[in-house]
Amino acid sequence: MTRTERTYYVVVALWNLPGWFMHPLYPMFLLSRGLDLFEISAIFAIFQISVFLFEVPTGAIADLYGRKVSFLLSCLVRMSAFLLYSVAPGFWVCALAEVIDAIGVTLASGAIDAWAVDGARAEGDRRPADRMFSRAQAIIRAVMVVGGLVCGYLADRFGLTLPWLVAAGFFAVAFVFGALRMYDDRAERRTLLLHAPPRSLASTVTAGLVAVRDHAVMRMLCLLSLLTASAMMPVLMMWPPHLEAMASGGYWVLGWVWALLNLAAVAGALLVPLLLRRMRREWVLVAIALWAATFLAAAAWATSFGPVLWALLLYELAQAARQPVVSAWMNEHVGPELRATVLSVQGMAFMFGGALGLLTIGALANVTTIPLAWVVCAMLFVAIAPLYALLGRIARREEESPRLAASG
Repeated sequence: MTRTERTYYVVVALWNLPGWFMHPLYPMFLLSRGLDLFEISAIFAIFQISVFLFEVPTGAIADLYGRKVSFLLSCLVRMSAFLLYSVAPGFWVCALAEVIDAIGVTLASGAIDAWAVDGARAEGDRRPADRMFSRAQAIIRAVMVVGGLVCGYLADRFGLTLPWLVAAGFFAVAFVFGALRMYDDRAERRTLLLHAPPRSLASTVTAGLVAVRDHAVMRMLCLLSLLTASAMMPVLMMWPPHLEAMASGGYWVLGWVWALLNLAAVAGALLVPLLLRRMRREWVLVAIALWAATFLAAAAWATSFGPVLWALLLYELAQAARQPVVSAWMNEHVGPELRATVLSVQGMAFMFGGALGLLTIGALANVTTIPLAWVVCAMLFVAIAPLYALLGRIARREEESPRLAASG
């Protein structure tokens, strides 16, 4: 294991922990500020749309000025957003905090993975990135187990404000660790740029968008990211109020549910290498989509706490297994000079899809029920499954084209 890889695991754990630390109580916090189901979906949609707008420009900043610098800025910006959230009285201040947090997220979303892949390869590691990303997913979920439990108990004992302050403190820790342990890639970026045509921020953004547009595999991965997010995000926002109503307990119950969901996700991430040894990538993703649809539908039809929880655990196992496969596939088709920008294009597609799902399916849940909204999400997963098989065909055709040209 390279030094970069070891540092990457700690960095992603520290950076992801505070954001997901709040998740079990995030919808409950918004409800406590007087928002309804549609408004809490709209708040998160504002975040998603803001990420959509800022994702590619901030990815270009990372490619031009250094991924470490971009990551450190992300920690500071997200810390300020969480501090603002701790005093937010209602919808509009929450919305402002989401915009600020979105800028912080986009500063790091493409930069962290790009920093890790290029750093590991510079140290001589030429293995596919699936393994590294699946381990990172398992580590992130493992620390989130502890975070969710602590958050639930803190909220029960001290109210819903203190968890925001604790989470902001985690970003300060991530900043210090990143500043001390991440290798500084600014010289590397300058060297790459010296051997490339002069490029401004605008031209880097354009080059990233064109690279995705002109590459069939990356174009399809972005489309699938959009569609998957539209089905995933409403579930992410709706399970806390749905289960809290069924459990009739304190916030600590949601903390334990979040811990169990993350343990299921750890198991899903660790299954990825085993599955890839037996199946092609596209068939792994087809199976994951159908598995998610099956157990999300089961959660929708269940009428008591226990069956809903079990169905959601099995659903979450599939979602955690999907991300490492998709991330590795995307990374294999982009060079180091535009890696963060292109990954940000994929992130932009994911966030735009999430916003669409939150606004449309969130509105449906507000006027009907959460279980009915989940049935619609399950139907979307079924529709997505064959598109992964199509992605595999496109990828094989892309691989065969250079060989045919060479033989000709």
